[in-house]
Amino acid sequence: MNMRQRVKTVLFCCAIMGAVPFTAAAQFDTSSRSPIKITADDLDYQGSKTILTGGVDVKQGDVRILSDKMELFDAANGAIGEGNFSRIVANGNFYYLTKDQEVRGDKGVYTKTDETFVVTGDVILKQEGGNVVTGDRLFYDLQTKNARVVGTCKGRRCGSEGRVNILIKNTQGLAAGTN
Repeated sequence: MNMRQRVKTVLFCCAIMGAVPFTAAAQFDTSSRSPIKITADDLDYQGSKTILTGGVDVKQGDVRILSDKMELFDAANGAIGEGNFSRIVANGNFYYLTKDQEVRGDKGVYTKTDETFVVTGDVILKQEGGNVVTGDRLFYDLQTKNARVVGTCKGRRCGSEGRVNILIKNTQGLAAGTN
C-alpha cells in the first residue's frame, strides 16, 4: 500500500469512528461518588488480590460489568474496599454495559495507571442507535476516549472473517440524498 492509500485509509477510519462515536461512561472513574455494588457466588480475598467467581455483576450508577470471574488487584494492600485498585481482569462472558452502549467479549482488562480498557475475544460493540463494530480486540482510553478495534486477519482475502466489521444503522448526514 502506497502513502496515498494509507492516508485515505486513515481518513476513512477517522470518518467511521466519527460516525460511530464511542463514548463510554468511566466505570472505573475514581472521582465518581456513586457506590459500587458487587454480586458474585464466591469471593476469595488473597491480600493484594480479590477473586470473585460465579455470575459476577458489578454496578456503579448506569454502568454494569458482568463476567464469570473477576480479579481485582490492590494498589495499596487491603484497600480494595475503598476502590483503590490498580487493575481489574474480568474473564468469561464479559459485558460492559452503559445506558447507550454494550461491549461484549471473552475478557476485559482495566488498568488504572493509564486509564485503559482492553477487551479481547470476539468483541462486539453495540450502540443505542443500532451501530455495531466487531473485531478481535478493542483498545479504549478512558481519558482521551480514543478507541481502536483490530482483527486477526488482514486484507480482502479474509472476507469478513477475522477482520473488523462495521454496521452503521443511522446514515443521516453521511451522504446527502442517498439511502
